[in-house]
Amino acid sequence: MILLRNGGVYFDSARRVHYPQNLDELAFKCSYKVQEVSQTLGISTRQLERMFQTTLGMTPKSWMREQRMIRARQLVRQGCSLKSIALLLGFKRYSHFNTEVQAFYGMSPTSLVASEKSLCFQPSGLKFA
Repeated sequence: MILLRNGGVYFDSARRVHYPQNLDELAFKCSYKVQEVSQTLGISTRQLERMFQTTLGMTPKSWMREQRMIRARQLVRQGCSLKSIALLLGFKRYSHFNTEVQAFYGMSPTSLVASEKSLCFQPSGLKFA
């Protein structure tokens, strides 16, 4: 049995190695591909789907899409270029990255960068406690 807890995967079987695995990082290393994640975990894609549905109430593909977009936003905040973010997150074409960001955030990647920059802007006359 494989259990998801707090972003970690825990193996509960005498046949498998017992270790916590950061699922976010595993998905990143596997280029957000469900089949690669399931192979790395040593389970079938269908088992992974059942595990996600039972634990998180969503499919691995939709969870990985969400994680990919969260990672993209984090990289935007760190100042990475949009093309390098697209390559780093495993998009073969920038247009695919553009489409995914547009669908997920409701704005283009360029608009996402602008919105993140505006959140970081703090006028010198204002002080925050």
